[in-house]
Amino acid sequence: MADILDFELMNALQLAPRIPWAQLAPILNSDPSTLSRRWHRLVDDHVVWTTCVYAAVPAHGSQVPLEMRVRGAIVEIVCAPGRREAVIRAMSELSHISSVHCTSGARDLYLTIFAPGLLAIDRYVDGLGDVIDGILATRTHYIRTTFQDGASWRLNALAPRQRRALEASLPDPIARAVPTRAHLELIEALSRDVRRPVSAVSAEFGKSLAAVSRGIDTLLGAPWVRWRVDFAHNLVGWDASATIWLAVPQAELEKVAASLCLLPQVRWCASVAGPANLMASLWLRDLDELDDIEGKLTKVFPRLTITDRWLTPRIAKRLGNVLDDSGRWERFVPTNVGDYAVG
Repeated sequence: MADILDFELMNALQLAPRIPWAQLAPILNSDPSTLSRRWHRLVDDHVVWTTCVYAAVPAHGSQVPLEMRVRGAIVEIVCAPGRREAVIRAMSELSHISSVHCTSGARDLYLTIFAPGLLAIDRYVDGLGDVIDGILATRTHYIRTTFQDGASWRLNALAPRQRRALEASLPDPIARAVPTRAHLELIEALSRDVRRPVSAVSAEFGKSLAAVSRGIDTLLGAPWVRWRVDFAHNLVGWDASATIWLAVPQAELEKVAASLCLLPQVRWCASVAGPANLMASLWLRDLDELDDIEGKLTKVFPRLTITDRWLTPRIAKRLGNVLDDSGRWERFVPTNVGDYAVG
């Protein structure tokens, strides 16, 4: 379904999501019309989709002020027999719920939820059973620090010189940029299409082309914005998805996390509160890779313990994007996380 140029194109837009086709063409040794046609085919087939979201979560090395941060949690859900699909449908429509995963083990689903603080998450999870019929039990794992997330995961389909050229095309990072209502409106305008033309955004909000362009440049360099190029991984070569939970001596936590983030299979790595203090979400070309990864981890870090491992046969919702049973994009449900940033 996807060939080398498709993967190079997706990888390029992971690095420079709004680069013009004419500027990208020589980097990929192609031409603008071919790249545009390829991209629109992937999007029209619902194999690839893009997302722009406000995401000022506590992250390793982040300079985001405390008052602007949101908190996250991974929530296990146990469903009543025969009610899982109904629960998935209901959860897919809720803006507080970022992602919904079907999973193995003692739970039926796990969710990712973001809110302005731990109390807000607790209240929201506690009330889920009142608004969704079929939930028997929940268990919450609060996220402490994010070391890597899906927005920073890369396909690694490009040569170093190509990556350097793409990174050079981006605006300089703006570490001290503070989110405003105007920024959040721009994020919303780009939320389901990060390549939406400046002219379309300008017409929607009644702002000048120059003002919109400056605002987008700010977003491209801001640490509280995530630009995502996602795809139906199970349709283009990834056989399995898994999450591993690790109990790591606190003194070794950052070292283990750094090692995990070097693995091409690891999309998300975060410290959590609980018996396990570190988790990692992986995409695997073959399920056998999990044995190899676990073996290497325990050999290099003999003091860590892998406390649990969850397989994810299906992702029903990913960062607000609702997916069909085959993993293709179906629709986008806007999140309201950005509202917390400016009150």
